[in-house]
Amino acid sequence: MKNVRGDRLWSLMAFFYEQFFKRFPPYRKLLQEIVENVGASPSSPDFLLDAGCGPGLLSLELARRGHKVLGIDRSPQMLKRAQRKKQMEKLDNLSFLERDLNLGLSGQEYSFHKILFVHSLYLLDDPGKTLQKVASNLIEGGEILMCNPCRRLTLGELWGGGWSFLNEALNEDGFLSVFFFLAIALAVGSLHFVIQYRKKRVYHCWDEKEIEELLKTNGFRLKWLHKSCLGSSHHLLCAVKER
Repeated sequence: MKNVRGDRLWSLMAFFYEQFFKRFPPYRKLLQEIVENVGASPSSPDFLLDAGCGPGLLSLELARRGHKVLGIDRSPQMLKRAQRKKQMEKLDNLSFLERDLNLGLSGQEYSFHKILFVHSLYLLDDPGKTLQKVASNLIEGGEILMCNPCRRLTLGELWGGGWSFLNEALNEDGFLSVFFFLAIALAVGSLHFVIQYRKKRVYHCWDEKEIEELLKTNGFRLKWLHKSCLGSSHHLLCAVKER
């Protein structure tokens, strides 16, 4: 049975998420860095999974670059926005699927070269179990790219992140942009705060040692890791599947 309250929260997030990732300087930089780390599509395109694709901005950019991409998300409202963009650009190498990541994918249904968990793994009920399930669809030697928080969301964290955002927005887009961005930033931050405290274990975070142990336990070797996002509050990392 689906968590109706959770579904409503994520449906409410659909509009704000799209604006947040499309317009905010720190997140534009994050998406660009992820795209660059995925690399150009080889002559025989890799099959990529965007796990928790939201409104599809990352999936879309990777498909534009020639990759074959499957984006999955549990929110119908997120996927409606993603499908609309796909249809406008007529990208045959991009598809979306409504699926709860907690349930994983069937073992023989898909085989991926890379899997991306961008702001998604830490929101799952049991991240280790889900990582193990989804990783079974990753080829040996394949890679996962993740962006996850390294500390819990607090009022102080929201303040620090907001100040960092304002500085970047002012430098890149000018004073007037702040009024538009600030309303969306407050909405996204508030909704995340609600989601985090909706139940005790809905919002996970890991320090460097903990995330490396989580990866190792599930058959991955950490390739690289560094801080990212507002106030260096997240880890951006790449890991290789060894078994």
